[in-house]
Amino acid sequence: MAACLLCASLAGCHKGPPPHRVTLNWEAPPPVPGVKVSGYSVYRSESSGGPYVKIARRVPGPPYEDGLVVSGRTYFYVVTAINQAGRESKFSAEIRATVP
Repeated sequence: MAACLLCASLAGCHKGPPPHRVTLNWEAPPPVPGVKVSGYSVYRSESSGGPYVKIARRVPGPPYEDGLVVSGRTYFYVVTAINQAGRESKFSAEIRATVP
């Protein structure tokens, strides 16, 4: 299975302590005959290139919101596609999100 294309956006609330979040969107990998994507796994790291920690599994599709982020930190994300047999694709391209 091919990797997904991933992008991120940031959002925050200005009332009280800012509960920031990173919203991830991605494109499904190109179709492969006989293989159906059944979900996605989302991984995060605080270092470019990993190591990545799986923060969500069996996500049905984009978008995914990561609400466990801290102001002033930079996070790096990758996504994998999961097929019906539970096999994961390679990591998507890494994206970076700096939380204000």
